[in-house]
Amino acid sequence: MSITIRGETQADIDAIYAIEAAAFEGDAHAELVNLLRAEGALLLSQVAELNDNIVGHAAYSLVTVTDGARVHRCPALGPIGVEPALQGRGIGSALARAGLAAMRDMGYGLLFLVGSPRYYPRFGYQPALPLGFSSDYVEPGGPHEHFMVAILHEGAPGGLRGHVRFHPAFHKV
Repeated sequence: MSITIRGETQADIDAIYAIEAAAFEGDAHAELVNLLRAEGALLLSQVAELNDNIVGHAAYSLVTVTDGARVHRCPALGPIGVEPALQGRGIGSALARAGLAAMRDMGYGLLFLVGSPRYYPRFGYQPALPLGFSSDYVEPGGPHEHFMVAILHEGAPGGLRGHVRFHPAFHKV
């Protein structure tokens, strides 16, 4: 199975919507991607192709990390979806690895996400809370393992700590 990962084009938008809606059994994640795109907030949008068909998608947007009076911008992965009939065949893994490489190439030191603590550690993600990052997706004293960060460059986070806020579109859908 030969999977190709590439940036989205205008012609891919309907297929991306269909994949995200199918992968998450509803339109919320697909609508999120459309809203991020409409607001110019997609840092990167990648598709996975298999036999010239789009079978997966990953979106990246910027979060703000507020550390006292300082505000930093870092990327976040989400959503990422694969055609349900093809899940478990390495397509999501190929997308995740390509995204990590792309964010490293762009010079980012950290990459955040909210996702499965059983799936994402294989790509280098770890719980963000013990590293000093909080989020609206973590209630005080509640479970936090789903809020994760990948350290992309040696020396990151470089003393950066703080509250991570995802783009407002995440709260609209």
